[in-house]
Amino acid sequence: MERLYWDNASKRVLPYPRWDGGPVEGPIPEDHFVLEVIRELQPEYDPIEEYLVSTTAFDLDTLTYTYDWLVETLSPPGPDYQGFYSALLVSACYQAVLAEVLSATSPAPAGALAVFVSAMQDCLNYRDNPDAMQDAIWLLLGQLHLDMMHVVELQTMLTDARLDQLYSLAPPVT
Repeated sequence: MERLYWDNASKRVLPYPRWDGGPVEGPIPEDHFVLEVIRELQPEYDPIEEYLVSTTAFDLDTLTYTYDWLVETLSPPGPDYQGFYSALLVSACYQAVLAEVLSATSPAPAGALAVFVSAMQDCLNYRDNPDAMQDAIWLLLGQLHLDMMHVVELQTMLTDARLDQLYSLAPPVT
């Protein structure tokens, strides 16, 4: 049987003086209590969605010290701005954006691209402002004439980087 000491004066758990858990020879100080150790079995859990947290608790009424487990749910991963930007820079969509910006006679597409890149840099540097980023996306897409293949590619990149819940490629219809 595994045991521990509870030192009531210092409010600490102390090792039991015998390795075999047998009775202590001699008097036990009155501010010490012998606690029986209970080790609960590790519960089953889904390591993809959950993780285990070990816990300990003691009960002076029952003179027990229990090692137990809590099953906690993993937090969903947050938005991956770096992954999105890295995918965007090598995408056919971005190449089409650059081609259109460079061939435009109006400075508007280049200005819209600069606003988007600035908002993206803020996101990459943990200064994300979802409203500013959303406005930058709509401004840029409003200045361009992307075909549906590039829009689908852009939407896929948003989804893969978990940004599709934050940003929309089309402004809401009012």
